[in-house]
Amino acid sequence: MTGTDGEAQSMQRLADAAAHWISSTAGTAIECAAVLYRQRSCTATAGSTPDAAAIATSEDEHGDGPTGMGSALAIPTVINQAGSRWQAYRKRLLDCGFGAALAVPLELQPGSTGALVFLGPVNNGFNARVIDESAWFGQVASQSLKLALEVHGVIRAGDNLKQVLESRTSIDVACGVLMAQNRCSYAEAFSKLAGTSRNRNLKVRSVADSILKAMPSGAPGTRFEPRQSPRDRQLGSQCRARALIRPAAKSPAHPSEASMPPRAAK
Repeated sequence: MTGTDGEAQSMQRLADAAAHWISSTAGTAIECAAVLYRQRSCTATAGSTPDAAAIATSEDEHGDGPTGMGSALAIPTVINQAGSRWQAYRKRLLDCGFGAALAVPLELQPGSTGALVFLGPVNNGFNARVIDESAWFGQVASQSLKLALEVHGVIRAGDNLKQVLESRTSIDVACGVLMAQNRCSYAEAFSKLAGTSRNRNLKVRSVADSILKAMPSGAPGTRFEPRQSPRDRQLGSQCRARALIRPAAKSPAHPSEASMPPRAAK
């Protein structure tokens, strides 16, 4: 699950693998719905079939199932057509062609809850062997999903850092352009950028990018370098800005003139 592009793909792989594993244990087709709740993040759902995916989505929409609203399950829970609990949920199971459900909790990091919901056909229950096997699979899946979520978190943090560094580079070079054009300090140049961003209701980086795109050579590529002091960064911005606004040197009239030594005076 770590080789996916995000939580949604990880949950899809998990649902497919869970359905295949438990089906081999039960001796009949068992589908799986997977649900992941995370604080300050959208709910991720997946299903081994479209009907199973619909059950997973209904958990998030209605919040009246065994994993609705991110409620943490303590142990595997069987939902069948007997009893009075989860009546609306049981009706949705029947509408999708399922007769029973087995909800298995996933043990994740604080702030995250999830569950696998195994879905059995009508007139088919979950025996003790299937329940034990699903509990074991849930423990293994919890470790895999925790690792996948950590990997996705590291990737997102790296992407965010790259965006911040790219934004900082554009602003620094744009300030250098303004410093070279107006013979002002870095603070004064940044103040001009900030003022323009407020007047135009734009981000500072957007204003900086517009300045760089207007340069004869266009905006420079982003280069990540070792951390510099404010003074070194200011000098570097000025040098890059001068390179952008300096006119190109005139090429010699004849290719051989560039390498010819000066004529000796007669």
